[in-house]
Amino acid sequence: MVRRMGAIASVFDVRSSTVGDKSFSAFRDMMDVYIEMCGRQLKQGKDFAEGGFEFTADDIARINTAFERVFGRRPDQLTPSG
Repeated sequence: MVRRMGAIASVFDVRSSTVGDKSFSAFRDMMDVYIEMCGRQLKQGKDFAEGGFEFTADDIARINTAFERVFGRRPDQLTPSG
């Protein structure tokens, strides 16, 4: 499953490179973090699909950076509109 996710992420990278929106490409960064976390959980004998993840400080920093690239602000800065 993790290999298939990696293949999908690679295809996303190739397909999204022609879009011309650098913010959109940050989704690939989030995919990379997710896939790395899946691999770590598997190496520890844990089921990431059912058991969730254990985040490192680096995971959180990379996710926040990618999120900010996509949406223009950090997750903790979001407020509902309307």
